[in-house]
Amino acid sequence: MAAIGLAALSLGGFVRVVAQSSFQQALTPDPLLGRTSATARFVSWSGVPLGGLLGGASGSVFGAAGTLWIGAAGMTLSALPNFLSPLLTMRALPAERTTGTPLEAGSPIP
Repeated sequence: MAAIGLAALSLGGFVRVVAQSSFQQALTPDPLLGRTSATARFVSWSGVPLGGLLGGASGSVFGAAGTLWIGAAGMTLSALPNFLSPLLTMRALPAERTTGTPLEAGSPIP
């Protein structure tokens, strides 16, 4: 059961990354795409060291079994933002980005 759950979690992660990258590339103006990608990567990867620190502290306080239960609960709850996202109802990009016209220098970014 744990292997199936981990496989499903990994598959969901791949799908999320592909969907996020595709949406980000379609919506972000070309001059800002590098900055946007770097910021998204920084935010997503910056939690790894913090998680390691919290996992070690939790292991010393609650023991291995308690820490695994806390981790399982946290991984389960981490799916909630995906189900509550307003992107679920968005089916098309704003018209400004789908027309194919380049953004003018100094124009506000949609």
